[in-house]
Amino acid sequence: MNSPVKQTSPVRRLIISEILIVVVLLLSAAVFGAMYAGKPEVEQKQTDAVRLNVDVFETQPIDFQELLTGFGTARADREVIVAAQVTGEIVEVHPQLKVGYAVTATNAVSSGDGPTENQDGDLLLRIDQRDFRERVDQASNRIEESRTEIAQLKVQKENVDRQLEKAASVLKTLKEEFDRIKKGVARKVSTPSELNRSLLEVQRYEDTIIQLESQAAALPHQIAAADQRLASSLSEKTRAENDLQRTEVRPPFNGVLSEVFVEQGRYVRAGEQLARLTDLTQVEVPISLSVDNFLQLDGDLAKGNRPAVTLAENETATPQWTGHVVRAAPEADPQSRTVQVFVEVSNAESGPPLLPGAFVHARIDGKTYESVVLVPREAIVNDSVYTVNDKGRATRKRIQPGRRLQSLVLVTEGLEPGEQVILTNLDIVQDGQEVVVQTSTGPLEEIDALRSPVL
Repeated sequence: MNSPVKQTSPVRRLIISEILIVVVLLLSAAVFGAMYAGKPEVEQKQTDAVRLNVDVFETQPIDFQELLTGFGTARADREVIVAAQVTGEIVEVHPQLKVGYAVTATNAVSSGDGPTENQDGDLLLRIDQRDFRERVDQASNRIEESRTEIAQLKVQKENVDRQLEKAASVLKTLKEEFDRIKKGVARKVSTPSELNRSLLEVQRYEDTIIQLESQAAALPHQIAAADQRLASSLSEKTRAENDLQRTEVRPPFNGVLSEVFVEQGRYVRAGEQLARLTDLTQVEVPISLSVDNFLQLDGDLAKGNRPAVTLAENETATPQWTGHVVRAAPEADPQSRTVQVFVEVSNAESGPPLLPGAFVHARIDGKTYESVVLVPREAIVNDSVYTVNDKGRATRKRIQPGRRLQSLVLVTEGLEPGEQVILTNLDIVQDGQEVVVQTSTGPLEEIDALRSPVL
């Protein structure tokens, strides 16, 4: 019989595994110790000081005039919507009543030694005149009627005055006759019947005088009323003639048609827009400036000066137009914190015209500086700069920065002419560190590199 296989207990297997792990760890430690003991010695070398390569800006005193810059949209100094002043049908239009055509207004023409005469401007359109001519004729007829009535009343007044004078003379005679008859009756020379007839005659003429006086008193009032009717008729005729004249629409000034809203045959009402007329001889450009820039101009404007302005299509383009600042807004815009100044450009001068609606960049003559020091803004860190001394080491200097001119800053204190201001590696440069100058630039190169001229 086969004898049974003897099985290893779990406790025994665990003990054997732990012994093997300890043996492996001891062997690894012995191998690491042998390798570390054979490592060569590390030679100690002295490290060289770090020398920074830097670009510098050499300060030089320069003279310059600041340019105040801004943007604006040109607009016509004179522009008007020509509207109908009367109601009616358009029966005639100008053959060139189209956008872009130039039209001429009524102008005074001097004929040498003779009197000045008005030369009619271009007729833009004509509204039907028949009703207005009829109104003028009716007013003229009423004027003639009133004048005839006044003349008749004046003749009548003259007649009444003569009749009144004659009646007063007759009445005087009749009263004398009555007194004579009365005395005759007292002396038994005349009869009472003659006295009565004389009395009746006196009374009749007295009534006649009363009637004539009443007529004479009423006639001035009738003449005054006729004069008022005449004045009303004259005024009505003037209005009718004005309306008749308004049926012919002419431009109020020389200009170019910008928009046309009507055509022949259309019925228009008073106040309805007919065309828009633009005068291109003079253009105005509102420019928004910061408050500090505006303060440079405010004094000149208050003295009546007109600072010069050059205008270009954009910041880098060559100026195409010239003008002058003529006025400024009385208050600043609270949202944009800017002040508007208004530049006037005359297109009558030589050069291409500046059209209304064009967006332009303006450069206005500002303050003039003499022998000042400028440095790039990038060189200033916490109101300090690093300069290169005569030993080739960086030196930190505190400065007093002044007005900022785009990428340049005006330095009022802390720098002398000829110093080299470090521009690069400002994040790692330290005071006293040795530096090597790679390139050097000056203020003229920085000014030439500006994208938009400010100097």
